[in-house]
Amino acid sequence: MEKLIQKEDGTRELFDEKKIKTSLLRAGADEKIVNFIISKVKNELKGELIKARDIYKLALTYLKKKQPPVAIKYTLKKAIMELGPTGFIFEKYIARILKEYGYKTATGRIIKGYCVDHEVDVIAEKNSEHYMFECKYHNRNETKSDIKTALYIYARFLDIKKASDENKTSYNFSKAWLATNTKCTTEAIKYAGCVGLGIIAWHYPAEKNLEYYIENKKLYPVTILPGLKPKQKEKLLDNDILTVKDMLEIGSEKIVGCINESSDFVSRIFMEAELLYS
Repeated sequence: MEKLIQKEDGTRELFDEKKIKTSLLRAGADEKIVNFIISKVKNELKGELIKARDIYKLALTYLKKKQPPVAIKYTLKKAIMELGPTGFIFEKYIARILKEYGYKTATGRIIKGYCVDHEVDVIAEKNSEHYMFECKYHNRNETKSDIKTALYIYARFLDIKKASDENKTSYNFSKAWLATNTKCTTEAIKYAGCVGLGIIAWHYPAEKNLEYYIENKKLYPVTILPGLKPKQKEKLLDNDILTVKDMLEIGSEKIVGCINESSDFVSRIFMEAELLYS
């Protein structure tokens, strides 16, 4: 009998080793190690129903032994989830990513609309063009940005656009974007495609998605470092040290003071950080 996978939201689907293989390869695992892990999943996780969480834990255990840098990258989605519990840090993280790609950014600006004023999560500027980014952070992996979210963002965009046409605001946005740390519903994607609303989400679009923009320039959030405790991660984020790259550029001395830990402890954290760039 075929095995079933129970996901975090309780839904079930047929066991598909291709999905496991894809996620491991995406993190950078070698083909040989990927096949080894899949065989371990098949042999060690018994029964007709397997929890997705158990597959993740088992894969991570063997990655830590076989390819430590890949093990850290494999936790990227979980690390982004740790940017909560509110969406404020995620907004700053998206702005940080955009800045690395050549955009000038501002967060939390109040922009005058034709009917009402709007707080825009991230304003990005490049080549004299302005873009409006609305960030939807979710604490739960299974929560998706739905059609209501897409409608809401585009309605705000149109209101600001009309204000610009009537010379009521200096902002003339070329395009609106939805940036989210999880997935979008099929309806939201269909509507966005119809009206020209951009989406950057987990696994969407197929190529230039959230993982791409992070991995391409190695903009890993500091929450990805396994040696850091939750309170230490919180202190770094509160001090606008959002990425591992930020931390390495600032240097160990300032990090010692920021998280109030010993030089030896911070040296170990920096060794973890450097694994991501090896």
